[in-house]
Amino acid sequence: MNLEMITEGLKQLLQENNYTPATIRFYEREWNKIQCFLTKEYGNTEYDMERGIKYLENQYGFITKYNDGTLSQQRVQLLRVVHMLEDYRLHRVLTRRYYASKNPITLNVYYSAVFTDYTNFLDSTELSASTVGHYKSISMVFMDYLQQRKIESAKSITMDICNSYLKTLAGYSFKTIELNVCGIRHFLRFLYSTEVLAIDYAVNIHMPAVSKSAKIPSVWKLDELKAMLAAIDRNSPIGKRDYAMILLACVLGLRIGDIKNLRFQNFNWEDKKLSLIQHKTHKPLTLPIPDAIGWAVIDYIKNGRPQYYETDHVFLKHMPPFDPIGDENHMQQQLVRYMRKAGIDQRTKKHSGFHSLRHSAGSMLLEMETPLPIITDILGHSDSDVTAVYLKTDLKKLAECVLSPEDSCHE
Repeated sequence: MNLEMITEGLKQLLQENNYTPATIRFYEREWNKIQCFLTKEYGNTEYDMERGIKYLENQYGFITKYNDGTLSQQRVQLLRVVHMLEDYRLHRVLTRRYYASKNPITLNVYYSAVFTDYTNFLDSTELSASTVGHYKSISMVFMDYLQQRKIESAKSITMDICNSYLKTLAGYSFKTIELNVCGIRHFLRFLYSTEVLAIDYAVNIHMPAVSKSAKIPSVWKLDELKAMLAAIDRNSPIGKRDYAMILLACVLGLRIGDIKNLRFQNFNWEDKKLSLIQHKTHKPLTLPIPDAIGWAVIDYIKNGRPQYYETDHVFLKHMPPFDPIGDENHMQQQLVRYMRKAGIDQRTKKHSGFHSLRHSAGSMLLEMETPLPIITDILGHSDSDVTAVYLKTDLKKLAECVLSPEDSCHE
């Protein structure tokens, strides 16, 4: 497809999706530059992603600067331009959207009613708030896709339409694709259960054959953890909070969702035990409270926590009205800030969120020669096979932690 056909259809979609005139003019300027490049370089205006990337390199030195780490964030934005053109060429829709308050998704009356019904259903389930939020967002994007395809009713959804939508996810990480597939399945099952769809398409949608354990989780080195913890200002209230939360993640291996949901009653100070129902698995978990963690939490409660008596959440936001930390806040910005203060090169760590600290907890326990079944209990995994994925970085010690059949007979 030539660039003129792509930009004509794409401009219409930008207008329909409430992009501002200034934003559309920005895209049009880049489209004109791309058209000139294609004509000069190839003698025609046929477009694909490879040509788009070549344009970015020719015009802005995109690949060269990306490889040497000098590419500015302003230039990264230009990647949107070539992605949007390619996605329209392949799917005839506006995908890879970068949502902003100025141009949110706007569903028509019919799909808005479907979305309301689905959100009411989600709110009645026992799914976590995070999962509910993801499923709402995924269903809205899917219905936006249906609108753009001029599919006026969910009753008209076919297997081909589902597959075409899933193809728009090409290029995303496995985890993102997995989350979207789960969300689409759930939404389609809802449509089938409410008799909007006569066929249960969800049973025919499968995850691609990619191993979840193919990618070894990021693990922190002990000296990195020490450096980051030392970079936290423990004299400030926020520093006291963040220090305690990070210790709970990197020593006990708690998920960030569980840390944010901790209440005062979860702590048994007399027995030095921490007991909770895990947010993700809904399983009970009881862990010992090491002295370092206990004193860090106590220091925050006594000397850092805002005097807010309307909630029994331990960890709070430090801006009025001092509410509990929201489900959407995964505290990644705090970690990134402390990594910078500690001089830790973020480019060497693929993940810098709290979950990466959880991975490190397993490895730290392994370094202490803790038996694998105990590590499994501490991390709250369903079985040791799951734990083994987190501990791939030291297979030799992992093997030493697993009892052989002969050993187990003598217990």
